[in-house]
Amino acid sequence: MAWTSGFFNSVNGDRRYNAQQMSEIFEGLITDGVYESVANKMAVQPNSGMTIQIATGRGWFGKHWVNNDSEYTLTLSESDVILNRYVAVCVKVDDTDAVRNATPYLKYSDFATTPVKPTMIRTETVKEYCLAYIYIKAGATEIKASDIEDTRGNESLCGWVTGLIEQLSSATLFEQFTAIFNDWFNGLANLINENTEAMLVNSLPTSVKLTLTSAGWVAENGTYKQSVTVTGMNTTKSVIVNPATDSVTAYSASEIKCSDQSVNTLTFTAVTKPTTNVVVDVLHMGV
Repeated sequence: MAWTSGFFNSVNGDRRYNAQQMSEIFEGLITDGVYESVANKMAVQPNSGMTIQIATGRGWFGKHWVNNDSEYTLTLSESDVILNRYVAVCVKVDDTDAVRNATPYLKYSDFATTPVKPTMIRTETVKEYCLAYIYIKAGATEIKASDIEDTRGNESLCGWVTGLIEQLSSATLFEQFTAIFNDWFNGLANLINENTEAMLVNSLPTSVKLTLTSAGWVAENGTYKQSVTVTGMNTTKSVIVNPATDSVTAYSASEIKCSDQSVNTLTFTAVTKPTTNVVVDVLHMGV
């Protein structure tokens, strides 16, 4: 069909709609991926032995919703004595008439000394979304957290559903905000005196990229803290913090937030200690 519309009341069965047409009303509003704000975000976690579990959460994959309201356990195949392999923990959406379902699915690579991660299928009828890659070492008898690579934040493999409208990156927002502010400021240039101009120049929005190192966290009162130097910072400036694209998963998993600001310093708090460096974009403005 070149043109369709809906929904309209049916008279004697002359207006009928299927599941695909119902789902298509969300196209352009909801992007594929895991809902970042629902339950435990479908995180892949070690369980016991060669079993793993997918945590609670919701997702939207290939125009179909998925809801997991309790931990979903999957058992991995036995490891090889000599060779290694990867397994992708996927949500597989199959629209073929014989299946018509979206289910958890384990996709294995070939055994090899240096194995290659499985790629995701994306056809008209079958689509795979990778929640995590698991590295199965030769001779392994259990899966550890260090064997699991979280891929929910990777848009080419899975992605996050963070709102009804796909969000701009934090870098783009910083650039747009700064441009708008500069246009406004330039329009006032002829209306202010030199002292006021100097004050406003000093208060212009400034964006910086900070790296919160994995080794820089210090345990304090049941949480972890890290202070970073930010030139020009003080106790009264307005501060906006967003994780860089590659750090969204670690930032969210450790529940990192900016907890304090002082002269030339920002302090961050984490509920759990991150195991990797976390990069954040900071926009600060004010006097």
